[in-house]
This record gives sequence, C-alpha cells and structure tokens, in this order.
Amino acid sequence: MRIIAGDFHGRRLKSPAGNRTRPTLSRVREALFNILAPHLLSARFLDLYAGAGTIGLEALSRGCSRAVFVEGDAHICRVLRDNVERLDPKGERAEVIQGDAVAVARRLGQRSERFHIIFLDPPYHRSETERWTMEKSLAGLLAPNGIAVLQHDRKWAAPEAWAGCRKYRSRDYGSTTLSFFQADPTGPRAGGEQS
Repeated sequence: MRIIAGDFHGRRLKSPAGNRTRPTLSRVREALFNILAPHLLSARFLDLYAGAGTIGLEALSRGCSRAVFVEGDAHICRVLRDNVERLDPKGERAEVIQGDAVAVARRLGQRSERFHIIFLDPPYHRSETERWTMEKSLAGLLAPNGIAVLQHDRKWAAPEAWAGCRKYRSRDYGSTTLSFFQADPTGPRAGGEQS
C-alpha cells in the first residue's frame, strides 16, 4: 500500500500478514479524499477500526493537523504503530490507541476530544450491530459541522439520520459504499437523537 497524495505521496505502508484486515482500495480512498478535500486543511481526524492506518495517514498527508487511530487487534496495532512512526516519528500529529472502538470512542468523548472528520470501517460481518452500538458513542465527538464517513457493504442501506447527523451523500464502489453524514452546526445532541 502507498500514500496516494500530499506530503507523504508515494510512501509505502506495511500491511498486516494474513486476512485480518480489509484495506480500503486505492480507488475508494481516492474518491473518499476527493470528496473530503475542502474539509481537510487543519482538520482533526479520527480513524476508527484503523487497521494499518492507511486512511488516517492519507488524511495527515493531505493536510489534517492531527489524527487519532483506534485499532483493537494487538498484532495489527503493532503494524499500525510502525506505519505511524515512520511518517510521524516525533508523534506530533498522530496518536495510536489500542482498544475496542466503542469503548475508546466513549473515552475520547469523556476527555472532550472533538473531531472535524470521523472515518469508520467496522468489520462487515458484524457491522450492523457495531454501527448501532457506535452511534451513541459518537455523540459529542464531532465538532459542529463535522463529517462522519461510514464505509460499509453495499447490501446494507445506511439510514438517513445516524449519530446525531444527517446523511448528505452516498457513493457505491463495487461492493463497497461510502455514506457521508454531517453534524448539526449547533452541535450534536446526546445519544444521537434527532428532533
């Protein structure tokens, strides 16, 4: 895997051995970042279910000021840390947290972290349950006007409202769909409830 564009353009990233991750294809990454381009400069980015860190590192390469990576698998997290350290050796712009994505999202909320962009790519085989559990944990994590991007199986229809946000765009790429949600500019509501 390589970084597609930006400060780290062309830099190689390590991939975990075996099939424990499902890396986002280059064409899907390119499409994702073309859509997010107007929002990236100086943004704070949260990469949940980060895998080897391809998405969050691409975000840093393209101008985000900070990225937090969350990965639950210890073996994959070692690869993730190595990738992050190679591109941000002083740890000035990136933080890696090993742990369950739902629990870590709650902890980030408790320490008043706010993100302009949150990217979620939960494992497809448990993704529907995971998404609903994650929904409440995301309440309060998005900055006003923040964007949450959900990568999911095309067979699953993303709701119009999710995690206190409204869906404003959805794009299919083969069997993968990217669904984009935007937070209320006045700020998220607890529990992701809508009025």
